[in-house]
Amino acid sequence: MSGDEIQHLESITPFYQEGDPMDELLIEREMDLVRRYCDGANRRALEVGCGSGYSTQLLAAMFADLEVIEPAKGNIELLRRRLPDITCHNVLLEHFRSAAGYDYLFFLNVIEHVEDPVASLKRLATLLRDEGLIFISAPNCMSLNRRAGYRMGLLASYDTFAPKDIRVGHRRLYTRRLLEDHCDQAGLRIVDLKGLYLKPLSEAQMIELGDAVVRAFHFLGEDIPEYCASLLAIATKKHY
Repeated sequence: MSGDEIQHLESITPFYQEGDPMDELLIEREMDLVRRYCDGANRRALEVGCGSGYSTQLLAAMFADLEVIEPAKGNIELLRRRLPDITCHNVLLEHFRSAAGYDYLFFLNVIEHVEDPVASLKRLATLLRDEGLIFISAPNCMSLNRRAGYRMGLLASYDTFAPKDIRVGHRRLYTRRLLEDHCDQAGLRIVDLKGLYLKPLSEAQMIELGDAVVRAFHFLGEDIPEYCASLLAIATKKHY
């Protein structure tokens, strides 16, 4: 099963090789929010899944002690182009072992890809120090643009995969309630939940409006996550 999972993840690398400016804008917005909850560079941090390495590059500017878990060798090659000396563990999350805990864990745009999201969150909880924080982002199937698409008859259901979802290997889309439920089952308590990108139109239409407009809409949805393209949960362990 591990070999099949790694092969699945390797199949997504071409998407990261091409790059996606819209994804990078979203990552920048994620980092704007992350900075509010992180109280200094002298903390130990771990990112699970590096994609193109863009999020890792921004996290490395925030944390001197940053490690990465990345099962796909193709993604690690992309990461090394940005950060040649980063500590990167080429294993699946369930096979990773660490003697010491982390203050901050970053599970950004990953939970929608994994086979068992609750098991993954439980594993992350074992790596988290008491009072540490886990940042979890996921695509929201109840976003404003998907609601419109459903009403227009373009989507058979709110959780119908778009072509991009299929291309990047999504196994599920989230609602706020589902993300809260998965965290709860994993023994995590969400301390805050933010919206990322109030997206009123399709991605192609938003691109035509330009970066400045897209950035503005990234900010507009912060406090109405139910309508945003992505959800960002900030969670901690329930008991320690």
